[in-house]
This record gives sequence, C-alpha cells and structure tokens, in this order.
Amino acid sequence: MKWALGLIALPLSAAYVGSQACKPCHPSEFDRQTRSHHAQALRPVAESPLREFAMDKIEWAFGAGAQGITPVGRLNGQYFEGQLSYYSRLHGLATTFGHPEHPTSPIAKLGILQDNRTITHCFSCHATNVLPTADGPDLTAMQPGVQCERCHGPGSAHVAAPARGQLLNPGRLAPAAQAQVCGECHRVAGPDTGDEPELENPVNVRFAPIGLMASRCFRESKKLACTTCHNPHENARPRTDDSYNRVCKSCHSAGKSHAHVSSAGDCLGCHMKQASLGPYLRFTDHRIRVYSLGP
Repeated sequence: MKWALGLIALPLSAAYVGSQACKPCHPSEFDRQTRSHHAQALRPVAESPLREFAMDKIEWAFGAGAQGITPVGRLNGQYFEGQLSYYSRLHGLATTFGHPEHPTSPIAKLGILQDNRTITHCFSCHATNVLPTADGPDLTAMQPGVQCERCHGPGSAHVAAPARGQLLNPGRLAPAAQAQVCGECHRVAGPDTGDEPELENPVNVRFAPIGLMASRCFRESKKLACTTCHNPHENARPRTDDSYNRVCKSCHSAGKSHAHVSSAGDCLGCHMKQASLGPYLRFTDHRIRVYSLGP
C-alpha cells in the first residue's frame, strides 16, 4: 500500500493515529502546532467565533480567523459555502469573497453550492484524514484542522518503530518539491501560468507558492524554500519581524541603490508588498521583485 501526498509517495502500510500520539516525542512541535492557525483551520461552527451567527444548516467554520472565517453547511445533502463570512478586519460579517453582493435567488442568498470534488478538496486542506468518495468527503475519521499527519502522513508505523517507521518530512525536500507539498493547499501554478501570475489573475496573490516559484530569488538561488522564512508548526511572523531581513541579507548585500535604507532595513516593504482582494483581505505578494515605477 502506498500513501501519497502530492508528488511524494511513501511505501507505508500505515494508519492515522492522531496528533496526540506525536506529543511524547515531539512536545515542542506539538505545542506550537496546537496553537497555530493551521490547527484551527476547521472547527464545528458551534466551537468557532461564528457560533453567534450559526444557522440550522451550517455545520462547519472554515478558517482560523487570521483573515476571516467562512461557514459551510448542507442543503438537501449538498454542501454549500455561506454567502456571508466573518472578517477579522471588519470584526463582523460581509459578503464571502467571490460571491455576488446582491444575490436574488433563495439559494444564492444562502450561499454557493459546491460540487463533490471541490468540497472534498476544501475539507482535505482544512482538516486531516479526509477520505474522498464519489459522494463527497467521508468525514467519519476526520480530525478538524491541519494536524501533524496532514503534512507528514499517517503515523502508525512511525509510532510503532520510530527508528524505522518512515514519515514525510517536507522540510528536507528540495525547494521545488517542498513548494509542491505546501502548494497542495496553498496552490501552485498551472501549466499556463506565466512569469507574472498576479497580473494574469489578481487572485493569485492569495497563493504564496505561485508567486514564490515565479520569483527570480526562487529560480536562481536554488535554495529559497517556504521553510526558509516560515516554520509550518507556528504562525507566520509579522511582516516587521527582522528575521525576514536577515534571510534577504544572507544573499544580498546593500549596494548603492539601498543607500537610502536604514541599517534596520525593510526588505518586505519594498520587495514584497501587500495587495488587497476586496475591502477586508490583504495578502503578501510572494513574487519577490523590484517593482516597476508607475502612478
């Protein structure tokens, strides 16, 4: 039996054991992961900030709240994405991104119906041990949130024989392979995506691996990876954190063009600007570059 994560296939006859099984040997990673946005990526709506806005048909809250939380429920057995989402910047409800502002039909006022393939992918990215079926996601053994085994694979063999039980460690992969693993949920470019993905489709700025893999830093350095700047067991640091500047300076020395920059620097402020998708969503543009001057 092979367990596959994207392009990585592990020859394991393994089963999911739950994150608690990882805690005795990896207490630091477990503690940080448990408190992370990843771990809160999916919750029953009654256990989320949306509990005050819950409806009879709403079952799940997608999103940790770093940007927002979207309700998902079922109507006559088919999953739908709620028409209103909670936005952290607003501290309230507004139209879900991608939905019509003024829906007219009764179903559109409730939300957008999702086909089985799409909703299965949504649950698979926001939870662990989701099984795809022809009728949609099988949530029988699901663990809400992105837990240890979502990224490392089922852990029974490793728990039984830690020295021999093989697990996937994305942090040890080459940058392109690592980006593919992260991109299972954070998205990667399609076959027709060009060198300026955010210009081809502004929504692409939402998907960090697409921009990163298109950047010159990624393509030419051969060593810049997602984990160069981010620890997947914890939340991303604020943009003002100096760790990002240190990463940049490990390859780039300040030249004449940076004479105006203070010694502290602000690499992200100039080379990884933020872009807005709607009034309440802001994302860091990961296509690291010197921006063209314009109006």
